[in-house]
Amino acid sequence: MTGIILFIVAILVVVMIHESGHFFVAKAFDFKATKYFVGFGPTLWSTEKGETEYGVKALPLGGFVKIVGMNPYEEIPPEDEPRAYFNKPRWQRALVIVAGSATHFVVAFVILMITAMTIGFPIDEPSNEIASVTTEFDGEPTTAAALGLDPGDKIVGVGDVKDPTWDEISAYIRAHAGEEGIFRIAGEGDEVRTETVDIGTATFSEQGEVLAYAPPGEQIEPPGPGEEVGGFVGISPARAVEKDGFFAAAGTAGYWTWETTKRSVVGMGDMFGMVFGGELWDALGGEGERDIEEGPLGIVGAGRIASESVSSGEPHGLIALIVGFTIFVGMMNLLPLPPLDGGHLAVIAWESVTGKEVDMRKLIPIAAAVISFFVILFVAVLYLDLARPVKVPF
Repeated sequence: MTGIILFIVAILVVVMIHESGHFFVAKAFDFKATKYFVGFGPTLWSTEKGETEYGVKALPLGGFVKIVGMNPYEEIPPEDEPRAYFNKPRWQRALVIVAGSATHFVVAFVILMITAMTIGFPIDEPSNEIASVTTEFDGEPTTAAALGLDPGDKIVGVGDVKDPTWDEISAYIRAHAGEEGIFRIAGEGDEVRTETVDIGTATFSEQGEVLAYAPPGEQIEPPGPGEEVGGFVGISPARAVEKDGFFAAAGTAGYWTWETTKRSVVGMGDMFGMVFGGELWDALGGEGERDIEEGPLGIVGAGRIASESVSSGEPHGLIALIVGFTIFVGMMNLLPLPPLDGGHLAVIAWESVTGKEVDMRKLIPIAAAVISFFVILFVAVLYLDLARPVKVPF
């Protein structure tokens, strides 16, 4: 539940910042902005300050800034015409429009930079923190069960070794098959306890896969060719994390912002491919949990993964979802389709090239079709998230 709440709050914050991008750039160029709202539908709360009404609406599905002159059917008082959208230079209009989506990349960069400096990012080295615990193997209890280990616990000592690396922990366990082992474990609150237990025995393949298991006191079959016998506890390590200083964190954030942007472009292509290729509609008729390749991930599905991420002690999963969502929405909003921001930019570009003004009223049917498409897509993905939840990848 905590992960879902955090994800929803993150969405609302991103929407607020997006609209703030439009709003503050419009104010900077003296456009007249009369409304700044988060959400759509009935108004839950609003207040007026100066010429602008600020508020929150009931449906947290987006937000909007009302700039005088953007609605082609709006009647504009003569005194407001100099500050109306269509009377401003094209370059100023373009900056107002692009400012919303630009904030998405700034937000993603800041989140990634803070993450790099505070909790760090995983590196390709195992740590002494436990990621997962196997309490039974072939119906037999493992040493991990006897130790009472949980994901997130840390092994801070084995035998006479203090602060061991994972390689040292693994070597100690392998060398004490069927023997007594001493473990020092740091659990919640970093309270350290010492446990002395008998270690089980397992047969391992050349790739390290467990083929057979015998609890302490029982014999195991002799190993076959290429196989190896050693101690087995039933734990796997979390990856080590590395924190960065300010400048290194900026480089890390820039790299992952760019990588996420590239993946978002691919993701948009995949999403439209699923829709027009029929995969999405086929997935709606399927049963059981689905792989992400079977259909787009919606807000409900992302919220579920966010919740599992937090509850399993994987904050990086939640951060990746928020960053990915932030950049993906920013990129989607730049598609050259009315009424998206990209549609307004396309109009400005057309006017700049041809020197002719576009009658925005003629684009209303296209905008209605685009909105209808995205509403249908939203409902379809929402149904898919509820009827066939996506498999959690951890």
